[in-house]
Amino acid sequence: MNNADSKDNDFMDEFKKVLAKGLEEFNEAYRNHQAYLDEYFPTDIPNKVCNHAFIEGIKFENSFKPKVHDFFPLMKCGDEELFLWTHTKDSYTALVSRVSDNVKDKNFWKNIGTVIQLAYSYSRDFEDTMELDYKWCYYFDPNISISEQEIYDCDDSDRYSLLNGTILKLTDLYFISPIIELVLRDDKAYTAMSNYYASMKTHYCCLICELGRHPYKKHPSHEPKFWEQANVISDYEAAIVQACRCVEALIGKPPNKENRNRFLEHKQKWLNQLGINPDDEFTKGETTYIDFYYKLFDLRNAAAHSYGTIPFELERKQAVEAQCFASLLLDGYVAKNVLSNEIVIGKLSINQKLIEKVDETMSTPETYQVDE
Repeated sequence: MNNADSKDNDFMDEFKKVLAKGLEEFNEAYRNHQAYLDEYFPTDIPNKVCNHAFIEGIKFENSFKPKVHDFFPLMKCGDEELFLWTHTKDSYTALVSRVSDNVKDKNFWKNIGTVIQLAYSYSRDFEDTMELDYKWCYYFDPNISISEQEIYDCDDSDRYSLLNGTILKLTDLYFISPIIELVLRDDKAYTAMSNYYASMKTHYCCLICELGRHPYKKHPSHEPKFWEQANVISDYEAAIVQACRCVEALIGKPPNKENRNRFLEHKQKWLNQLGINPDDEFTKGETTYIDFYYKLFDLRNAAAHSYGTIPFELERKQAVEAQCFASLLLDGYVAKNVLSNEIVIGKLSINQKLIEKVDETMSTPETYQVDE
């Protein structure tokens, strides 16, 4: 080996040592950083340092005169307490939830964001909907701006969209609070309403028009054009299945008509649980409620189990009828089980004094200024 080769080998050995040392230092720094994150920013949310969630997708106008950094309790919903947070000057007020660790011990957490989403959509005949999301804040401090909050899994583009959402008055939330309370309290109502919501998201139909709740039709019914069928048949199938699941959650599956006693008991169940006489006419389906009930489950079975065939005969009319039928049963169940606003105020600990401050004659993003 000549002198040049020896120097090259020495250089490579030294380089490998420096590289190995650098990698070890990098790995050590990474481990230390990860240990720091695990200690100060744990991801088992909610936890002691991350139990406040900014509810994205909803905000409130400021006619109740909030000041910047006001943080008012609004209502309590099981393991969550809702607050109104006016985080920025002349910006709409946000909804924040403080969440108990207890939710992690549950098999299923019926979070208030989802409940408000369902109640709001239901109250508007699903013509208007909102999509709510939880943005978790570490070491939440209402006295600093939203841009300074440490938010879990929130990049710059997410921060930009934080302030987007449906603008409501506080009284809007108060008016739907009986539905919120029912969906929180009653798993049957929650299951039925969430299935119906899924049906309407898949295939929307205007319930106001289809059920004749307005003297004229804003959205005339129509079947898809020949070239549109391939794009919509699967939506009809899914919408029918979800509408039927809504009905099933409310009243169960139809019994065998041959068992006369069982059949009569089931019809009585309709009156008791829905306040609907099953022998009354379901006008949209041009038959009685009870007969369409059996027809719906036959239609659901065909829609849910196509076995690789395309249901060319499936029409939009059938999906609309299924959705209208489920809607009427859902309305009946809600009417039978919903509580009055007066009772709900106590059950949800609603901050009525805050609600009473709302000015119904105006809507503003401006925050209240205290005169010096």
